Amino acid sequence: MDKQQKVGAVIVAAGLSRRMGGVDKMFALLGGKPVLVRVVDVFQLCNSIDQIVVVVSEQNLKRGQQLVAQEGWSKVTDVCPGGERRQDSVVAGLNRLSSCSWVVIHDGARPLLTEDLIEQGLKVARETGAAIAAVPVTDTIKVVGDDQVVQGTPPRRNLWLVQTPQVFRFDIIAEAYHRLKYEVTDDAQAVERLGYKVKLYMGSYDNIKITTPDDLALAEVLWQKKNVKKMRIGIGYDVHPLTEGRRLVLGGIDIPFDKGLDGWSDADVLTHAIIDALLGAAILGDIGSHFPSGEAEYKDISSLVLLKRVKDKLAEEGWLIENIDTTIVAEKPRLGDYIGSMREKLSQTLGIAPSQVSVKASTSNRVGSIGRGEGIAAYAVALLTGDR
Repeated sequence: MDKQQKVGAVIVAAGLSRRMGGVDKMFALLGGKPVLVRVVDVFQLCNSIDQIVVVVSEQNLKRGQQLVAQEGWSKVTDVCPGGERRQDSVVAGLNRLSSCSWVVIHDGARPLLTEDLIEQGLKVARETGAAIAAVPVTDTIKVVGDDQVVQGTPPRRNLWLVQTPQVFRFDIIAEAYHRLKYEVTDDAQAVERLGYKVKLYMGSYDNIKITTPDDLALAEVLWQKKNVKKMRIGIGYDVHPLTEGRRLVLGGIDIPFDKGLDGWSDADVLTHAIIDALLGAAILGDIGSHFPSGEAEYKDISSLVLLKRVKDKLAEEGWLIENIDTTIVAEKPRLGDYIGSMREKLSQTLGIAPSQVSVKASTSNRVGSIGRGEGIAAYAVALLTGDR
């Protein structure tokens, strides 16, 4: 869509919720927030949308205005009252848009739409000037008369269930409603009557319309499924040789010993293993790619400083640290007395609870270089959750 052409959105939320058992569906909670908030949030986040007009019932006008102020939606330029019929509410919203070349019309009772559905609609609408989201019918449909006798069975391949968003060139939809002389059940119907071609594009079976309490319950299930956090697991490993004349630092704690670990930084193998596990879980490379050996900035630097930087990077990427499990492998010294301090120091650095950090110590039973006391190794596993 040409960025010079302004795109407006009309969210139609003026229904009276007659079949909701006394509950106003626009303000019923979905995932802890009102249904209307879930809808407007998507349009607010969509890069192609420049302006939003929310159409509510007369009795909800003040409540809608308060919601806009509370949520801080910068793209919402107006909250206006709707009319007796849906088409009256759409016209009210269209009249409040300012200099828009395209308009996206969406039912406020369809809170499970996505930015992609909006973007796809705008893309397809360029072909004919009108595009509507729809899904193929999966059940057999019967045509019946007033006497409930079946008159025919149309082929399913030609039947689609129409949804919103519905996207139109502004002049087309404005003309359609200006010339409309009868009641229509969706916006495309008004455009079709003028002879314009309306292009279907694939909607979503999750994009349900809330009409009854059962619909709201289903929407909650779909919302929770859609917003379940993704889990990522990463594995880290590090090993450094022991040498005289160096401090022994593990998990940010100085350990009394006659040798320390050799390395460019403080050579804290436990913290290094954790860093690699975190970076690996987030698919962000490894410790060497972020903090290369040989660079003066990292000479003798505390590995906790590096860990803090990684933690901040994960936060920028939208990841939360859920759990870290580690094992230090060292023949000497005995580390049991320092485990608690390590957990405390690491959890402080990562901004998580000590209960989320496990540190264990083991030996290699005098096998190999670790068993001969030549070095210390560490293993780490990290669990992240996020929306990526």
